Amino acid sequence: MALTGIQIFKLLPKTNCKECGVPTCLAFAMNLASGKAELDSCPYVSEEAKAQLAEASAPPIRPVV
Repeated sequence: MALTGIQIFKLLPKTNCKECGVPTCLAFAMNLASGKAELDSCPYVSEEAKAQLAEASAPPIRPVV
């Protein structure tokens, strides 16, 4: 299930450092949610947050019957 921008924002460091190319972490989260940015653009995101975001963005696995 895709995460919303607000859900992604809660996992980000909230430093507003602008190193990702956008002015705020909230704007970066919205870009991530809409597919306009890559998580690797944020140099300060934790490994735990990366893992949570990767798991949440993985496509659902459907059982084969």
